[in-house]
Amino acid sequence: MPKQLTGLILLAGFCMMLTGCGKGSPPSSYYILTSSSQMTSAIQPIEDISVGVGPVSIPGYLDRSQIVTTTGSNSITIHEYQRWGNSFKAQVEETLAENISILLQTPQVTVFPWERALRPKYQVFLTIRKFEGEATGNVTLDAIWQIANVRTDKSLLTRRFMQSFPVAGNNMSAYVQTQSNALDALSKEIVKGLEAVAHSK
Repeated sequence: MPKQLTGLILLAGFCMMLTGCGKGSPPSSYYILTSSSQMTSAIQPIEDISVGVGPVSIPGYLDRSQIVTTTGSNSITIHEYQRWGNSFKAQVEETLAENISILLQTPQVTVFPWERALRPKYQVFLTIRKFEGEATGNVTLDAIWQIANVRTDKSLLTRRFMQSFPVAGNNMSAYVQTQSNALDALSKEIVKGLEAVAHSK
């Protein structure tokens, strides 16, 4: 067999192994959590309030660039080509901070860690136990949140939030929007708690 023909055959075989004869991987899609533009405050502005959000703790299986959904009570799906546009943990922190800022009607809401000059009066700690669900079913958010006085390092209030939210659609955009809706609901509960501790002094 001529050397030139042998070389062409080897090259074709190498191409098939690397790309499946031109069939590359599908492009990745990227998603972000968002605060609600429709969110309105049901409380009166609280004088001289400042809030820090974080640290937020999330399960290790969610702390990845790929979006995770459940497929059963003991199984998950890691969507290789459906990814977060930023750290999932960071997005949860930033979305909560923006929601709380809107609800409290104050810009004095920051995300942990903060500079000394921006040290807030109250700090919201959050431990997320579960924040996923079936892609076209329900998203469940199960979290423990705590409000502490930053100056005294004293815990003022600890509550558990657990609620399921139906996914209004059959695509990943609808799933991520449902997660954003869940954070909206959690933010409202946290703001009620902040209102309670601020008025109890």
